[in-house]
Amino acid sequence: MKTTHRTLLLVLAAAALLAAIPSVTFEDARAAGPTPTQFYLVGAGPGDADLITLRAVNVLKRADVVYCSEGMAEKFGSYLEAKEIVHGFWRLFPYYGQDPSELEGEERAECERLADERNEFITKVRRAIGRGETVAILDSGDPLIYGPWAWCLEEFEDLQPVVVPGLSCFNAANAALRRGITTSRQTKSVILTAADWPGKTDTIEKLSVHHGTMVLFTMRTEFEEFIAKLSANYPPETPVAVVKHAGYADKEEVIQATLATILDRIGNQKLPFEYLLYVGEFLTHRYKTAPQTAQAVVSD
Repeated sequence: MKTTHRTLLLVLAAAALLAAIPSVTFEDARAAGPTPTQFYLVGAGPGDADLITLRAVNVLKRADVVYCSEGMAEKFGSYLEAKEIVHGFWRLFPYYGQDPSELEGEERAECERLADERNEFITKVRRAIGRGETVAILDSGDPLIYGPWAWCLEEFEDLQPVVVPGLSCFNAANAALRRGITTSRQTKSVILTAADWPGKTDTIEKLSVHHGTMVLFTMRTEFEEFIAKLSANYPPETPVAVVKHAGYADKEEVIQATLATILDRIGNQKLPFEYLLYVGEFLTHRYKTAPQTAQAVVSD
């Protein structure tokens, strides 16, 4: 009888203990979400600081270590107070994944130099995360459109990196043009491209065969070189536009012309790094055609 009584008490105590433990449903677990990452690639948008997104700002507030240029640190300084700011690691993508022994001379030396600098960066990031710190790389524009940091998403794949999307200078330039870039009489597609880099087969001349809309990220390539290559397939009357300083409210500028006249319009101007070149009939497209004048009707 005593044994039975003791067993009953144990059962009741166990039941009470289980009742005190809060249950976790599938919905609770899903709401909690995955374990937050400690490594972010943050797009800060182009131009002025107010084009950064709220998500990017919130990530910067949580970050302990931020890698960025000195200019970015100055622009977004109000979000970076009391954080470790690291400059100097930027253009590390060349030769990533390349075996230096396959190269020779100056090219091999440059590959080895970048590998040393890259390894230093990788070590710093992993040590910071090992200390429980959150690391963010702050890049301008959309970091995955001709951005210099895409390689690190592969390098730190085990850290489950999160990319915070940023507004691209392409988006800002579209707004400056005040045109529907996918709207024209004959075309609906847009090709984003850049200079003809060595080893790449999608050259400007090949891409321009169909006379579609093209947007060129220029990155200091000679302007005359672009115009010469575009002129191989586009007719001289094709509309073109140059957008300078896209996203900067006080100095954004649009210059429109045709392939035949754009060099004269630009003249001796020194174009900035932040300019895009647009080509396509969308630049002159109008939904409504101009009404005929009375004189035109009479002459018919």
